[in-house]
Amino acid sequence: MIRITGGKYRSRLLSTPNSTLTKPTMDRVRAGVFSALSYDLDNKKILDLFAGSGSYGFESLSRGASEVVFIDNSFESISSLKENARALKVENEVRILGVDAFSFLENNNEQFDIIFIDPPYKEYDYISLINKIIENNILSESGILVVESENDLEFDESSFKKIKKYKYSLAKIYILRK
Repeated sequence: MIRITGGKYRSRLLSTPNSTLTKPTMDRVRAGVFSALSYDLDNKKILDLFAGSGSYGFESLSRGASEVVFIDNSFESISSLKENARALKVENEVRILGVDAFSFLENNNEQFDIIFIDPPYKEYDYISLINKIIENNILSESGILVVESENDLEFDESSFKKIKKYKYSLAKIYILRK
């Protein structure tokens, strides 16, 4: 179980998938990310890719986001996401889709204000994922991309006005503002 760190659901527990494939983001990492985003969440539409327990998305709702789309292709994650949405009574504010992230991005025609990318894999093709988001115009005009990785990432910075990097133990957080 992990805890929501702020907002109207502060201290509420979230169910986590019973799987070794997911790695819930530590509370202090999420608290740091949301401290950096604090004024950017009100009435925003959020995409939580590789959602797992949905900690980024539910934390966003707790802090004022209007809608979250959760993407994960794990049965255990989908079950946890549904359980967490019911427990927080936010079923009308979320969509939970059991699909692969790349498939979703390829077929999506919506834009999002904030997109969280936090795959559970040590080696993952983050650059292709970021490029797909930019190519398919999935990030809104003044959108924010939040990427959590265990490795340093190098990407084309020309698509972003401002880039910040934070390090929390093994986690590296990139906040990319369009």
